[in-house]
Amino acid sequence: MSAALSEAAIAAELQHHPAATREEAWRRAERALRLRAALLAEADRAGLAPEPEDDAPVRETADESRIRRLLERRIRVADVSEADCRAEFARHRARFRTPPLFEAAHILIAADMSAEDARAPARAEAARLASLLAARPDSFARLAREHSACPSGADGGGLGQITARDVTPEIASMLAAMTPGTICPVPVPTRHGYHLLRLDRREDGRDLPFEAVRDRIRDHLRQRAWLDAARAYAATLTDVSAEEEPAP
Repeated sequence: MSAALSEAAIAAELQHHPAATREEAWRRAERALRLRAALLAEADRAGLAPEPEDDAPVRETADESRIRRLLERRIRVADVSEADCRAEFARHRARFRTPPLFEAAHILIAADMSAEDARAPARAEAARLASLLAARPDSFARLAREHSACPSGADGGGLGQITARDVTPEIASMLAAMTPGTICPVPVPTRHGYHLLRLDRREDGRDLPFEAVRDRIRDHLRQRAWLDAARAYAATLTDVSAEEEPAP
C-alpha cells in the first residue's frame, strides 16, 4: 500500500485533470499522483539521476527527467511496418484529404456580444446592410469599405482563400452551406459581432495519396503503440484503482 496522499497535494493537482464533476477530477488527480510516486520509486530502484534534455521546448523538472529516463529504459515497441501504415490509411481514408478552400468576403459589424445593449444596435445595423445587399448585391465592396470593422474592409471585404480553420465555427458552417456566387441573406453572429458573408468560390478537398501521408501515419502509429505500452507498464507498478480514497 502506498503512502497516504495529503488533501493539499491532491487539490493542487486538480487543475490538470478536468472532469464533469469535482469528485471525478479528485479521483483522477489522486490516481495521477500515485502513479507518479510509483514511477519515481522505480526510478530510485534503477538508480536513475535527473538528466534534463537541453533541446526540450520546456525545461524538464528533475522528477520529469527521471520518469522520462525510466520509460525510455523500460518501454520497447515494435517498429511500424509499411503494411501497418497502408492498413491505417485504408481504414481512415476520409481523414487524409485536403480541407475545402473558400474564396469569400465579409462585412463585420463589431459588437460586445456579451452585452445586449451593445448587441442590439449592431444587430439592427447588420440587418439594415443585409437589406441593402439583397437589393444591390454589387454594392458589397462599397459597403465593406464604408462599414466593416475588419481590416479587410479596405479591400472590399475580401478574405482571399481560406479554410474552416481560418475563421470562427459559425462562419465556417455558413460558408459550407452557401452556394458560390451568393450573399448570405442573414447576418451571422460570432464572438466578434455580426458578419455579412459573400461566397465567391469553393474548391472541395481532394484525396491525398498514401505517399504524401505515410510519414504522418507512421508517427501516429508509433505514438499510439508507445502510449499503449506505457499504460501497460504503469499498470504493473501500481493498481491505483484499488487504493482510491473517498473524495471529500
